[in-house]
Amino acid sequence: MYKLILVDDEEIVRRGLRYFLDWESLGFQIIADFEDGKETIEYLKTHEVDIVLTDIRMAEINGIQLAKHIYENYPQIRVIIISGYKDFEYAQQAIAYNVENYLLKPTKYDVITDVFQNLKLKLDQQKNAHIHQQQQSVRFDELLPLLKEQFYTDLVMGALRNTNELHKRIQLLSLSIDPAHCSCALIELELCEPEKLTIKPEKLTYSLKSIFLAENANFLYKAVFNEYQGMKLLAFPNHNAGQEELGKQLVVELNQIISRIRNNFDIKIRYHVTATFHNLVELAQFSVPLKLVYEETRGKERLEPIEYDNLLEKYKLFMANITDGQTEETLSLLDRFMDEFRNLPISFVHRLIMDLFALVFRYYADRGLIGKIPHETAHNYHAVIEINNLEEVRRWAKQFIRELMVLNVNPKETNANLIVEAAQKYILQNFHRDLSLEEVANHVFLNHIYFSRIFKQALGINYIDYLTQLRIQKAIDLLESRQYKIHEITEKVGYLNSKYFTRLFKQTTGVSPKDYIRQKSLLSKGAEHENKP
Repeated sequence: MYKLILVDDEEIVRRGLRYFLDWESLGFQIIADFEDGKETIEYLKTHEVDIVLTDIRMAEINGIQLAKHIYENYPQIRVIIISGYKDFEYAQQAIAYNVENYLLKPTKYDVITDVFQNLKLKLDQQKNAHIHQQQQSVRFDELLPLLKEQFYTDLVMGALRNTNELHKRIQLLSLSIDPAHCSCALIELELCEPEKLTIKPEKLTYSLKSIFLAENANFLYKAVFNEYQGMKLLAFPNHNAGQEELGKQLVVELNQIISRIRNNFDIKIRYHVTATFHNLVELAQFSVPLKLVYEETRGKERLEPIEYDNLLEKYKLFMANITDGQTEETLSLLDRFMDEFRNLPISFVHRLIMDLFALVFRYYADRGLIGKIPHETAHNYHAVIEINNLEEVRRWAKQFIRELMVLNVNPKETNANLIVEAAQKYILQNFHRDLSLEEVANHVFLNHIYFSRIFKQALGINYIDYLTQLRIQKAIDLLESRQYKIHEITEKVGYLNSKYFTRLFKQTTGVSPKDYIRQKSLLSKGAEHENKP
């Protein structure tokens, strides 16, 4: 119910208005009435009101003055004037003070009913919009850590080369950094003996990330995952110093951290400081040209596996930005690719670009958009092999992407939901084994940080919690079937340790698996007893 007050200097009019309409059926509740604007103003100081229905002519403060006061002090309150005066000046003043409606006495029942029905509709829409805005704000706050992590990934991989886009993203995420005066270093970590690992690489990189992010002596670290080659880090100094001095301090600190990791966990890691930067703008523009190596067994040149895997991660980010409808970021990544291709033979560039656009066409095919691509655009897809100049390839590819992005008419939420649905299907088929976020992200060919964000955005729950809920529900189904022992169920739903499974089951359901079976048995016996004649 919306709260309404009546203001008129005649009691009979106020009484008439109170009983003239079935206010509750219209969605309004009359909470007070007054004979003058002065009393109304005092009332508004201590009470919440949604609508004021007022006459104009009153003794101390008239309806126009009241409307002015409400306009200046309570802009959320709607005012409707009902008056016997057709004076144009009054109507003009009412408009100036954002009066919702100006009704003339005598007012017909149908007219005032229509006015308040329309007002109710407006208020409902405003209320729903406010609720939606609050929900979006809460959702954004929940996603903020993932969005910040994605920012550093985008920055390192080349999605934020456009300085305006870089500034906009920093402002959106409320990051307390100045991109023009923020020195940093790009570091690569690599396992020395990956064959000796007893855990999955992505689990190790998660642990390494936690170790480095907890450090704050001289540098703050931001992680950019890469499950194939280890991990990349950005290091930001906590203090001002010259570039050379910062480099020396970073080496000292990295040696200390890596020594602690080796001594405490028996994990050997080597690092390489790829480059240092005076600011984030410089980092955003950074690229290292790809190199080919000669493969004797096949008698031809190819990319190093680590380079190809790195490029694949960038391709995933490229597809993520297409999914999001982010044209500028997509083109920025394309520019980064072309810069990295600058030392490659043009025939190899053709091959890499064709691989990239094959992914793009598959994306459009999966969404039923291939038919919307003009014939000449689709045909030109293969025209790149006729271009023998790198800059011409760049121009052609960027124009091609612009044309395709225009066709990406689905809202980004729809695109994301299609990806999440595919991920859910894959999870359902594979929940019974050790299933990492990175594996699911790879299945839908997305950067895992981006995938983590859209997954939570679509379902309101993060990947780990979703997988846990699914496994516990499947465990409940198996318990109720009475066909398996608890250790068998543990393995069937993807856990290796029965104690861990039992603890997780109790955290989720409130009871242990044994107690769950016992309760079900008691309920079943009770039901049988009640059904006996």
